[in-house]
Amino acid sequence: MEIAGSILEESSGIVSSEQQESLPGGDGTQRKPTSELWGPWVVPEGESGTNNRVAQGAQFRKPLEPPASPPPQLHNEANSDVDPQASFREHTTTTAPSIPVAAPAAEFPQSQQVQQAQQFKPVTYAGYPAPVAGNPPSQAFPPPVVGYAPPASSYPNFAVPSPSYQGYTSGPPALPYGAYYSYPSPGAYPYPFAYPPPQPKRDGYLFGVGIAAFIGSILVLLGGLFSLFLLFFVQTVRTNTLDSGQSFTATVVFAAFALIGLIGGGYSLYHSVRSVFLRKPSSGFALPPFWIFVALYAAVIAGGFALRSGGQDVANLTLLALLILLAGFFPAMAVLALGNRRLRFPRGAAWPTSWRRFMLAIVSGATLGILVAGALELVLQAALANGQSVNPLYCLNNPAVPECQSSNVYNLLFITVVIIAPIVEETVKPLAVIILIGRMRSAAEAFVLGLACGIGFDLIETSGYISAKTTEWLNTALIRTGSGLLHGMGAAMVALGWYYLTHPGKNRVPKAVGCWLYAIVQHALWNGSAFLTLLPGSTGEFFSTSFTIGSVTLQYFELVNAGEATGILLLFLYITYRIREKTPRVEAGTVSGVGT
Repeated sequence: MEIAGSILEESSGIVSSEQQESLPGGDGTQRKPTSELWGPWVVPEGESGTNNRVAQGAQFRKPLEPPASPPPQLHNEANSDVDPQASFREHTTTTAPSIPVAAPAAEFPQSQQVQQAQQFKPVTYAGYPAPVAGNPPSQAFPPPVVGYAPPASSYPNFAVPSPSYQGYTSGPPALPYGAYYSYPSPGAYPYPFAYPPPQPKRDGYLFGVGIAAFIGSILVLLGGLFSLFLLFFVQTVRTNTLDSGQSFTATVVFAAFALIGLIGGGYSLYHSVRSVFLRKPSSGFALPPFWIFVALYAAVIAGGFALRSGGQDVANLTLLALLILLAGFFPAMAVLALGNRRLRFPRGAAWPTSWRRFMLAIVSGATLGILVAGALELVLQAALANGQSVNPLYCLNNPAVPECQSSNVYNLLFITVVIIAPIVEETVKPLAVIILIGRMRSAAEAFVLGLACGIGFDLIETSGYISAKTTEWLNTALIRTGSGLLHGMGAAMVALGWYYLTHPGKNRVPKAVGCWLYAIVQHALWNGSAFLTLLPGSTGEFFSTSFTIGSVTLQYFELVNAGEATGILLLFLYITYRIREKTPRVEAGTVSGVGT
């Protein structure tokens, strides 16, 4: 039992020769590991008995003759520097600590001591740096080449030639060996063929509005071309069938329709294409300050006075037609610019509406509104004049002829001018923007779009009124100065009533009816001022009296229109103050959305 315990004690210190260095013995000499001292038991002479064996310790002895020569090995570059005593370690990156074993150093020959004392010489392979001498804690391999490499190159212990294919020049950056690259979502990284971002779902309602606006813009553009053809046609046949006054009026009206159709229709077509096919948003609608248009209008009137005093205004009909168109355009645009800027509050907030919606409103008022209103008025007036001896339409343009001097004709004229015209015009002028009333973002936007409809209507109507009498065009231009405010404010109030009716709030129906009635009453008072001259007695005589300002002659009833225009302007300023937003509105995405 004592011998077995001694053997186990000796065996507990046995380690592999590849992990153990030669350690000094008790006498200072080098001793080989016990794993190589395996031999027969040798009992020292003169020692017998159990006690002596236990005291001296039984040992495994190995003969001390020279070791047998190792078998020949194939010599090549791969194993020329490999220690024959060391096992080839493929998967070990660290060396196990040495465990000292006590053994006499005299039992090992000097050649074996030198051989065992040699340090481990790691093999150097082509393409890899030499490892650190000794026992490094770890050995890091160089990072792999970015791109494709043969599978054998991933095995770290065999030398392989560097691959000639270096991969793409563009792509994710090289990472250290063992790390993983997290690829971004499609389209986030600038690869040559990145996936496009998904398109947002299209609003079907706005898409349908865009298609309708696209078709309407094409029709308006064609109407402008047709008006241009009629303009040249009138210039050709005016000497045969039309007098000079009728020919000039037709020329101005067709020129106004041609400008609205070509410029407005072309710009509307551009915005419709951006909406339907390109899905591009529209920018906010903005105009220069209103005083610029007021100054330009004053310049036109001053030029007209200068030409009128010298008798040169009717000498050049082309110049006269241009002055008439500008005299109707500048005051109307001044009203539109004033309303749009007052409703952009506070300063720096978003504009009330977009250019796309504005073009839809002003073009529809100048084309659809004027045509529908004219057709309805003709039908109602024809029904009213059925069976009458005198056509009230004739008396409307020629009230001084003897056939029209009767109370019956006056009644028909009053119904036509004061009742039929205001109801029809104020109802149909903003009809085109009603299709957008559910998508309007504020009462201010509804007001601006209705204002644009009324301005478009006024541009055509005022051009016809001013050009009706060539010799008195400047008088009519001064009288029609406030007509843009009249038609614009009326259509804006009707559109505002539609907004109150279709959006949640208190007293929606009374508000909508009140806005519509105000537009009709305002228009009726404006048209009815001309009948003040028909009042009996001194009242009718007073309003029929004329007064002169320079070379311009006006009647006193026309001052009533100036007073009404002043009252409409004050109400205009009040309404725009009440409905404008008090805080900046945060736009969701774009100013007008993709399909507007």
